[in-house]
Amino acid sequence: MAKDTEQAGKKHLFERHPKKTLGVLLVLVILVLALVADRLLALKIKSAGPHIQRYVRLRELSPLSLEVFTPKPQVFDTEAGSQPRQVTIRADEQGFIVPSRVHDEPDLVLAFLGGSTTECRAVPEDQRFPYLVGRRLEDRLRLKVNSYNAARSGNNTLHSINILLHKVLPLEPDVVLMMHNVNDLITLLYEETYWNQNPSRRVIVEVQPTLENQVRGFFQVLRGYTIPHLYAALKELSQRAGGADQNLDEFAHIRGKKVDIDQPYVLEEFASNLLIFMDMCWSRGITPVLMTQANRFAEYLDSKTWREVAVLGAQGISYEKFRELYRGFNQVIRDQGAANQVLVVDLAREVLPEQRFIHDPVHLTERGSKLAADIISRELEPVVVSRLQGQDEVE
Repeated sequence: MAKDTEQAGKKHLFERHPKKTLGVLLVLVILVLALVADRLLALKIKSAGPHIQRYVRLRELSPLSLEVFTPKPQVFDTEAGSQPRQVTIRADEQGFIVPSRVHDEPDLVLAFLGGSTTECRAVPEDQRFPYLVGRRLEDRLRLKVNSYNAARSGNNTLHSINILLHKVLPLEPDVVLMMHNVNDLITLLYEETYWNQNPSRRVIVEVQPTLENQVRGFFQVLRGYTIPHLYAALKELSQRAGGADQNLDEFAHIRGKKVDIDQPYVLEEFASNLLIFMDMCWSRGITPVLMTQANRFAEYLDSKTWREVAVLGAQGISYEKFRELYRGFNQVIRDQGAANQVLVVDLAREVLPEQRFIHDPVHLTERGSKLAADIISRELEPVVVSRLQGQDEVE
């Protein structure tokens, strides 16, 4: 018995595990052959190496994402009994802000495009004006209305055009409303073009095939599948501890550089994107609606109210000039609407520039959001009635 055990111990690896050994050898042979084939092809093709990945970014909230945070107390409508508390911003499976699809078979479908002023993330989710407009029209017209909010913080008109084309048009909406101003203005001032290389706001993204990028991508996927809620909580805690001004500076790469202002150019670029938006809607039988942006850009705005004021001067832009440009963008919206017979909901004129409605330079409070919903639904009602009557006549 001892002799048999000794002989078994002397058996080499192949004799002990023939199938496993053959499998490992086969894999190694295949890898070697693949490497040899790749080198031979490289001599013929003269490839420069791993290819750069390029894609168009759909700048949206991540589908099925959830964020929980605590807004500033002045956001809440305490006069109506709303107390400061945590709020959530959720996205459905298509990246629209929840609540989104209320009815399976709606009579009317609305969609809203914009940046953070349309996203309204600080406002409780059932008080955000894109959702409330749907409820207001539903009550007044006795219709089933779905109102989709496709906005995201930082988006400009080019991002919204991309979202309209790839995400909103498949909904077959009746009306699409768009509100942009300050994000377009800042982008064109700082980057000089919508098609820029800003890490956060660029439309075309290039991914270099480096080991660092691959490792970073791996850990991002791992984090998303393992600790998404813990990561979100730690991120919120870090921002609250550091304050709002500690958030990532999207324009850090150009801070301190002098900015040359070409006012006719930036206004024309903005107007061109508004026209593209309207043309895309018309081509699909959709009613486009433009909105100006409510704001509190008074004669003087201190840097504590808006940190951007503090850096404008360092880049050669006076606050007075910035305010003039901002108002010019709202005027372009009015002019484009009038020239193309498109409804303009003029929130800049109808929402008073007071802190009870706008808690910082451009973002609505809960009370301001409800007021905006009243204004938009009032202005939209005759357009909707006319559209639905036209559809009935065709049928």
